[in-house]
Amino acid sequence: MTNKEIVKAFFVESYQNHRYDFAMKHMAVDYYDHSPAAARSNQEAVGILKVVEAMFSDLQIEVLDLIEEKDRVASRIKFTGIHTGICMGIKPTGKRIEFEALENFRLKDGVITESWGYWPDLSIKAFLEENPLEGLEDNR
Repeated sequence: MTNKEIVKAFFVESYQNHRYDFAMKHMAVDYYDHSPAAARSNQEAVGILKVVEAMFSDLQIEVLDLIEEKDRVASRIKFTGIHTGICMGIKPTGKRIEFEALENFRLKDGVITESWGYWPDLSIKAFLEENPLEGLEDNR
């Protein structure tokens, strides 16, 4: 697999299909996450993936952009899911949410060694806090 294929598969297999074995295999044991999530191993990264799974059910991934340069892959990903778990202190609203995230990866020998990511946390929080009962009615 190329580095771009590994990154694309990482998002689909790990976030959408919950195949954490894929993440463990394709992330370095000493993986280093430079984002606020701050995972320092592939095991910690899988822990973060599980937290996201608990926050958003029916999570769907759309890879919008992948750009490869030497040992790095830049990505723009659209996430769509239903807010069914506590997210940033906000109780489940049942709202369908959609947002784009940016993440850059460094790979070595087909393994993700580092990442730098950005999720639009303030926009996500504002959306979930806005009329929280509205989403519950839409999903009954």
